[in-house]
Amino acid sequence: MTIRVRTGAALCGVIVLLFPRASPAQAPSALPRAELRPPAERRNPVVVAAEKSRGAVVNVSAEELVRMRVPAPGADMGQLLFEEFFGKPRYRSGYAVTSLGSGVIVSPEGYVLTNAHVVERGARYRVQLLDGRELPARVLGTDSGTDLAVLRIETKDREKFPFLAGGRSDDLMIGESVIAIGNPFGLAHTVTAGVVSALHRKVGDPRRSLFDMIQTDASINPGNSGGPLVNIQGQLIGVNTAILGDRNAGIGFAIPIDRALRIAEDLIRHGEVREGWTGIAVKDQPVKSDVIGSERVRVLVSSVEAGSPAAGAGVKKGDLVESVGDGQVESAAEYRFRIRDVPVGGTVRIGLLRGEARVPASMRSVELSPDRAESLLRERTGLVLGEEQLRGGNVVVVRSVKRGSPAAETGLQAGDWIREVNSIEVSSLAGWRKAAVQARRTGRLVLLVQRGRAAERVAFDVD
Repeated sequence: MTIRVRTGAALCGVIVLLFPRASPAQAPSALPRAELRPPAERRNPVVVAAEKSRGAVVNVSAEELVRMRVPAPGADMGQLLFEEFFGKPRYRSGYAVTSLGSGVIVSPEGYVLTNAHVVERGARYRVQLLDGRELPARVLGTDSGTDLAVLRIETKDREKFPFLAGGRSDDLMIGESVIAIGNPFGLAHTVTAGVVSALHRKVGDPRRSLFDMIQTDASINPGNSGGPLVNIQGQLIGVNTAILGDRNAGIGFAIPIDRALRIAEDLIRHGEVREGWTGIAVKDQPVKSDVIGSERVRVLVSSVEAGSPAAGAGVKKGDLVESVGDGQVESAAEYRFRIRDVPVGGTVRIGLLRGEARVPASMRSVELSPDRAESLLRERTGLVLGEEQLRGGNVVVVRSVKRGSPAAETGLQAGDWIREVNSIEVSSLAGWRKAAVQARRTGRLVLLVQRGRAAERVAFDVD
């Protein structure tokens, strides 16, 4: 059977070669084809928008500095294990690519807007332009609360780069055409098109959520993170950030550009996001709904700081917050997120429910200084901290714990060391104050506390 098949295949090859090759003049007529239109007539609005936008899109690679084991020449497994447990293993430092994402240049000076999760673990970065060049870049700042980061392309000759100007995201319409551009699966400068599927979506889980997102059916895949979402006029309207599930299912999400540019401006000017403060603390308040046996959450004002903008606006403890600006709020986490959208010095309107009456309030957001943030955390936790110098460096130490405070209830004691705040290592009071501002932004304070050789994490609500 095998011989016959092979012979047949060989004979077929011979038969094919026996026929003379037809010249172009003798070739049979081609299949019918549609009348070809000139390329200029096929340049629809999507093509025009893509041409306008692609030059400002970059591929971002982040490399992490890692330590790699260097075995002795000719060492076998037994020698390696002995060296690991009883000797002094040799290591060398090197770089490994840990993430590939996308970004968009938003100014001719080479500022690149991308996602924080694209650059969060990197030690050095490079961006690839549409013309194929790879250039080094450095991170100017990141904000994990909104998942945004800004890099700057580094060149010696102060080159001017193609950039994409920010459009608007407050006037988007469900169903309008949009285009996503990025680096999905390493395929550089891929363009996909779709529509705005929905607005004001929540993405994430109870521990970390992003609110007020743009939903689109334009294909967004791993590697698209940080790339632009543009409208049919080629204007930047969002930063592609997340997908539903592990692979694209026709549902992707982008950060609205109004928020992204405000965060980017703070990161460029200050290296971090300036924290606005109104003096309101909120918490989730479960209430019974009209449906039997079900509950829903209302946002309860749990306290109002004396002398704060909220106190001046007439906000009272016990009020229920229904809206911030033009958006409804359904949880304390969403309230905090929307308040962060208000720039320092800006004014925000909130809708309150006081008993049966709806009460509007307008207040100004003022900057929360590190000293003020530390004072607020002291009031919320009951911790009084100091700084001590050790042989290996400085450490933040608990000086005292207020009786009956949340810190006392968790068992913290004077003399305990604070090693980390929200997974960020701290070794000085200055570092603690900076971390305090970040903690106030998220409403959650997680401390890594060391006592002797033991360490544990304790958490506080510090809204």
